[in-house]
Amino acid sequence: MLTREENEFLTQVSRGTPCGELLRRYWHPVAAAGEFTEEKPIRPVKILGEELVVYRDKKGNYGLVGEHCPHRSASLAYGHVDDEGIRCPYHGWKFDCTGKCLEQPAEPADSTFKDRIKHVAYPVEYLGGL
Repeated sequence: MLTREENEFLTQVSRGTPCGELLRRYWHPVAAAGEFTEEKPIRPVKILGEELVVYRDKKGNYGLVGEHCPHRSASLAYGHVDDEGIRCPYHGWKFDCTGKCLEQPAEPADSTFKDRIKHVAYPVEYLGGL
């Protein structure tokens, strides 16, 4: 019989937990490619207790990033997708499929703040229509 602590240690799958970090090393199907259209290129998903968004950019590449923008926690499920990534609907921060911040419209042109921002992101691979 497991103790309560042992059971929680083995069953918690959120980020930062041992089993959660182990399961994040494996591929999980999160969406069907047929669900993405020009009109609806973004789909929110929840997997392993984590809220994420899957999107297809204008070039046909897929990305999987955290649903909530690191700036003001606005939902990227309502964001805008372009050729390079997904843009937050609130202040316009743009992220690529690796979680790198590409643009921050309200910052000065010579600002390096965007280079220090890294959003939650996972690699995506199109296989068998998923």
